[in-house]
Amino acid sequence: MGIVRLTELLRHVGKAKDPLLRQRLADIYVHASAARYTTLRAMATLNAGGVPGPELSTAKLALTQNMQRVARLVEQALGPKLVADLGEWGTYAWSEFVLGVPGVRIAGGTDEVMRNIIGERVLGLPKEPSS
Repeated sequence: MGIVRLTELLRHVGKAKDPLLRQRLADIYVHASAARYTTLRAMATLNAGGVPGPELSTAKLALTQNMQRVARLVEQALGPKLVADLGEWGTYAWSEFVLGVPGVRIAGGTDEVMRNIIGERVLGLPKEPSS
């Protein structure tokens, strides 16, 4: 999700100076940058003929968490404009994104599964006991 687009949204709705929303925007930028570098590291490993380690699991988890951050920022910035199609730029169009975030968290392994993979493969934690 582009920081420029989110910044323009905040400007458009008159909330570009809201300190809480500015902090959320900064968090999104920082987390997106970290995730991008993790993905680049995994791609470099693949391009060198190697097999990536836990980078793909952490990248997927980082992606879904950042999407949740974006959804929360958009929800707070737009309020009811998120669900009321008034034809205003940058409002109702976000509803599809916000509603789609939970589905992305499930696709390719839930966040909980990704955390288990990271815990077992990266941190060396024991596997969960079988039921």
